[in-house]
Amino acid sequence: MIEQITALYDKNLSCPHCQAAFSSKRVRSGSLSMLKRDSDFCTYFKEQALNPILYTVNVCPSCGFAFTDLFDERLAPGQKKLVSELISAKWTPKELGGIRSLPAAVAAYKLAIYAAELTDQVHSVKAGLYLRLAWLYRFTANAAEERRFLQIAVHEYEQSYIHSDYTRGEKEMSEVRILYLIGDLMRRIEQYDKAIQYFSHALEFRNRTIETGILQMAQDQWAQAREEYKEKKKQPQVAMIS
Repeated sequence: MIEQITALYDKNLSCPHCQAAFSSKRVRSGSLSMLKRDSDFCTYFKEQALNPILYTVNVCPSCGFAFTDLFDERLAPGQKKLVSELISAKWTPKELGGIRSLPAAVAAYKLAIYAAELTDQVHSVKAGLYLRLAWLYRFTANAAEERRFLQIAVHEYEQSYIHSDYTRGEKEMSEVRILYLIGDLMRRIEQYDKAIQYFSHALEFRNRTIETGILQMAQDQWAQAREEYKEKKKQPQVAMIS
């Protein structure tokens, strides 16, 4: 617990909805020791209680509005009205900016997703929230909930790509990276034909990108998706009885 406390610091914030000042914990980057990273960029650390995604969401203790650093800094009057009526009016003031357990992080993400939908945040922001929520369920081996939120995440990432709003989201999200990520998420939800298409689009960036690591991952996952697709087609189909 002492190690956890010293690895965290308080970030001062201002709520985009009610302008209340509050603080929320963040993880000092130097305190992290990575163990592995999944093909969809889900990262595991030696001390999982210090995984930064536990602390990505800020929850205003005064009004209940939950947001990340990627949300729009200002809300339109109509959006504020919705937040007031559907979130703040039902909110019991409480402090969620301290040390977070996995269940507390899940609750924070669900609050942020609701807020993101109400305030019409860009697809890339919503996609990132859904994906990280899926990762939290992966950490607890809840395969059903993980798959549920991966399906929503990949839909949002597709919309982000179509509307080209991925450039307004995470700073590392390039065109080749989002194509790769959509492919990987499609493979994980067993949409193998779509996965192969997206990986192929990513591989078209050969000689056009310096992200050679992403290209190698796309090549590897393209091959894996093809194998999994072949195996799936070999499985006997259950006949429908009328």
